[in-house]
Amino acid sequence: MRLAGIHAALLAAYDDHGELSLERQARLIDHVLGQGVDGVFVSGSTVEAYLQSTDERRATITAAVEQVAGRGPVIAHTGCLDTRTSLALTEHAVQAGADAVSAVTPVYYSYDEAQFAAYFRELSAAAGPTPLIAYHIPGRSHVDLSPDFFLELAHDGVLQGLKYTATDILPLAEVIRQAPPGFVVFNGSDEVLLGGLALGAHGGIGSTYNAIGGAYRQLANHVKNGDLDAARRMQGIANEFISQMGRYDFLLFLRQALRRAGIETGHGRAPLPTITDDQQHEIDDVLSTLLTQEQCS
Repeated sequence: MRLAGIHAALLAAYDDHGELSLERQARLIDHVLGQGVDGVFVSGSTVEAYLQSTDERRATITAAVEQVAGRGPVIAHTGCLDTRTSLALTEHAVQAGADAVSAVTPVYYSYDEAQFAAYFRELSAAAGPTPLIAYHIPGRSHVDLSPDFFLELAHDGVLQGLKYTATDILPLAEVIRQAPPGFVVFNGSDEVLLGGLALGAHGGIGSTYNAIGGAYRQLANHVKNGDLDAARRMQGIANEFISQMGRYDFLLFLRQALRRAGIETGHGRAPLPTITDDQQHEIDDVLSTLLTQEQCS
């Protein structure tokens, strides 16, 4: 199962003027892969997809495929507010050579399950043989679909996977239990990766993997080797990082963590906040302790 594994949900990389920087993105990709993660998930929530133009998202996807250069899977998020643009991005991702495409359910307007199903069916047709992974993140999309919704599309061959981002992992377990052979399930909430893997998830996709991908690599290895005590220690380290991150905008915190590691990704797009000098010093102090804990484990 090529898509299985630990994949970093890549941050957006901007230059000093706020424009998309594919050079900085390339350095970021090398950094996250160098931590031992298996691949990257691009143009999703962490890369500020809904704050970028369609052309920027196309460029992000193409450049990611070229930079990864076969070192691991590239999963391209192509979800948009409307089906037409989602289809265009899906076709582009396939042509660019993405290993899979993924899409969150459309947000803002209210839709019923039949409309969501039609959306995924159209994207699946556009993706052709390239796997389509549904991206379920009810905390952001405000759409809470049942396991049965995803299972029906899985058994119909519309979906080949699911990225499930919620800390209530019972629905994830039900999808794993009833999915057809070959269907890949990713744990999407970083703070419960251990739980997801223990229940049978085939991997994880997360934003904090950008900064502490090595901790998640170790966690996944410990689970594979049956050492749950060691896996719990790594989840605890990750959760302390996440807890401290919760005091700030999470993208701001991750950018500073990367900056401290020598990887500059610029500042998030307005209206996302820009880091202050005080915040930078505070986060550096926190990270000096957190990252030492990770290195000692």
